[in-house]
Amino acid sequence: MRTEPLADTGSHSIPARGASADEIRRRRLRQLLVVLAIGQPISSLVFDWLSPTTLQSGAEFSPIVPPGAWFAIWGLIIVTSIVWALLQVRPSTITPNPGIRDRLAGPLAIVFAGFALWLATASLGQSNPLGLVVFVMINSAHVVAWTRLVRARDEVAAWGALERGILYLMMGVYAGWTSMAFFVQIATVTQGLGAPVDTAWGIVWQALVLAAATGTAVGFVYGTRGSVVYALTVTYALVGVGISTSAAGLTALWITCIAGVSIVWGALIVLRILDARADARPLPAALRR
Repeated sequence: MRTEPLADTGSHSIPARGASADEIRRRRLRQLLVVLAIGQPISSLVFDWLSPTTLQSGAEFSPIVPPGAWFAIWGLIIVTSIVWALLQVRPSTITPNPGIRDRLAGPLAIVFAGFALWLATASLGQSNPLGLVVFVMINSAHVVAWTRLVRARDEVAAWGALERGILYLMMGVYAGWTSMAFFVQIATVTQGLGAPVDTAWGIVWQALVLAAATGTAVGFVYGTRGSVVYALTVTYALVGVGISTSAAGLTALWITCIAGVSIVWGALIVLRILDARADARPLPAALRR
């Protein structure tokens, strides 16, 4: 006669609970996240080997594209992505009920897959408008992921410092860089369509792109509830753009970059102050009972 395995509860034995269909699905999604995270450096190598084009950067390519050295930040993004993916797949983190790790797995899978998809579009040329579609997908997934993370801050606060730090570092750097890269892509596509870059009209449309990038960054600062890592990454990106625009002799544009950085940090400081005041405000008497 076949019997079920027993689990020792300390006082008596009961049949051990098998993994539910939902737990199996969530475990597989987390495993997929590991595959996609590791796939990022692999897809980069494949691009280097097989792409008929090479990625260009700096003022000699486009005034709004940061210098080549700035793109080294992808190393940090990829490493933290892989570390987070490995941390969240540990068997000890799989719980009967879904947690924030599970709710982040879906949107982050889209983000990681988007890395390879963007490289695929870049192999057709950096001014290919399909890259914009990929960035919309990536940044939309970032919005979903950050919204879920902010709502689960109390849950994350109970984690160890390493896991918590890796998550916030990866989320802030990844969202900060790709949200700005979207506007760099807009500039390269527009330039590829024949728009001038060193005339009065060229300066105007590029300034509008930078203004839109700043507005988006402020929106992310609010959505992340003042992520310092996000703000630092945006600053890094805008400083890179400022260097390229300065090298191109476009003074108005690097001044616009400085203004953008100031606005982003101003928004972060104001938000932090408002949140601190809200946290310090005493609860109404009815809620203290």
